[in-house]
Parts: sequence; C-alpha cells; structure tokens
Amino acid sequence: MACIDLIIPIYNREKYIPRLLEALEQQTMKDFHVIFVDDGSVDDSLAVLKMKLKDTALNYQIIEKENGGAASARNAGLRAAKAKWIAFMDSDDGLLPNFLEYMYTAAENTQAEVCMCGFQLLWKEKNMAAAPVERLEYSVITPADAMRAFYQHWVGAVCLLVKQEFQKTSGLWFDEACVYHEDIPFVTEVIEAAHCVARVHGDLYLYFAEQGTLSRCPSKEKYRSGIVCFEKTVRKMEMKNSEAARVFRQVGQARYYIATLRKMAVQMPYPEFLDLAREIDFCQYKTKLSNLSLQPRLAAYVFCVSRLVFYYLIRLFYTD
Repeated sequence: MACIDLIIPIYNREKYIPRLLEALEQQTMKDFHVIFVDDGSVDDSLAVLKMKLKDTALNYQIIEKENGGAASARNAGLRAAKAKWIAFMDSDDGLLPNFLEYMYTAAENTQAEVCMCGFQLLWKEKNMAAAPVERLEYSVITPADAMRAFYQHWVGAVCLLVKQEFQKTSGLWFDEACVYHEDIPFVTEVIEAAHCVARVHGDLYLYFAEQGTLSRCPSKEKYRSGIVCFEKTVRKMEMKNSEAARVFRQVGQARYYIATLRKMAVQMPYPEFLDLAREIDFCQYKTKLSNLSLQPRLAAYVFCVSRLVFYYLIRLFYTD
C-alpha cells in the first residue's frame, strides 16, 4: 500500500492532462497512489487521461461518476482512499517536485494529524516560473495558530496532508451542497478537530490563474450555496470549546464574509450584489474587525459605512 493517496477531481480539463501527469511524474517521492475522479466530464478528459497514463509509471486508479461538483468528487476519492495519508490536487494546477516528500516527512516527523504548506500564484499569461523550495523546514503549530494562518492566507485543501484515520474517525467530509469555496468549511473543521498540526515553511503548491477568471459572473445561487454551507460551519464552531474554534469566531467569520463580498463586487451587477449583501448582514461582525489584517479590515470598514462606495472602490482598484 502506498504512503499517500492523492485525490484529483477532473471535470472538462483535457488540455491540462499532460501538464498534470508531468507534475506527478516529477515528484521526488514515488510511494504514492493517485485517485483520479472523473466528475462526468463532457469533453475528452477521461479518454485523454486514460491514453496518457499508459506512458507513465504512476500507481493510480480512476473513478468515473456522474457530475456532482468538486465536493462530491473529492468525497468519492476520500471513500476510496486507503493510504495512511491523504492529499488533494486540482487538475489544472501544479506541484513543486518535492511537494509530497516534504509534506510527508514533516507530518511523519511531528506525528501530526494535519500538515500545511503555502502556495504560489502563477499567472499563465505572464509565463511565471515557480520559485523552488530547496530545503525542508517545518515546525509544529497549534490548531489555533493554524486556524489563524488559514484565514489570513487562504490555503485550501490542496495545501493539506491529512491522516486518513483521523479524517474518517472525525467524520470530516466535504459538504456536497456547497458549490462555492467548498473547501473552506472542510479545512476549517479539519484544523479544529486536530490535536497537532505541522507547517512546512515553503510554498509547495502551484496555483495557475488566468486573466479574467474573476470577472466571470457566477449566479447568485452559487454564492448563496457557499454562504449557507459556511453558516453550517459557523453553527458547528459555536458548539466547540477549543482555542481553534475561538480563533475562528474572532477572525474566521468576518474574514470569510468580507472576502466573499469583495468577490461579489467584482463579479456581479450592483443590484444582485446588494441583494446578497443584505442577506449576509456583515455589520454584525463590526466589533471583530480589529482582528483582521489591514487590507480586509479597511475594506470591511468601508462596507459598513457604504455598500455602494465599497462596491465601486473594489471594482476600481481590483485588477485581475
């Protein structure tokens, strides 16, 4: 049995398959098993994947399912996982060659249930090269510090290594009703449930972004699904007495909502933005804004003064 199961959902990503497989083959740690989950692709992703895999030495399996979204695909991978450790990757992203090696070494050496790392944002149009992380450095941090770091830097599930037994016994799954930022509730609950968290001091995950991606206009229903699912997490954290849950209540709620409002302002016409903003009732978190870092704190104060000013300032100063 491999040491790590790497779960990769795939949906209509045929053009990224060669780059994805190259990143996997370049991993310095070879003792891993890839669980590809085709989430009902309607392009040639599955056919291209099967064809290209024949030319690799990867240890893998392919799960084929009807389209259900990223959360559903990741859960399918979690149900199939048998390795000691679980990692996640998105099919259009990349990894530094030592991603699995460094994460595994740090997790094993610290006996943590969860290991975190940072990510590099690379713009495809600018042909940016990833910065290497040539030496492994890591530390043990408390779940409270991990929660604070998560809501400051937004590392997603793809920046985690999670012990499989811990995931199963703690009942940690992705909420399949969530189609916007589905990994935020999952990561929040993983961190809160952990007793020990390792942190690799380096940006090992590569997130490839494209110009114009944030200018696309998702529906109000998509945003609403994310907000509803996040509110479930809020209720769960209200019942927890841990220090990590306390940090979430101090920082996480206000940080999530101001980030969501910012994206809504960029992506939506003002009337639709205003409708959803009223549902959030963000100003109830006004007393917690001092816990935020400078940029989201300023944005939050502007929003509480004037939603209209907030909307147009975000659109004026944000450049995708």
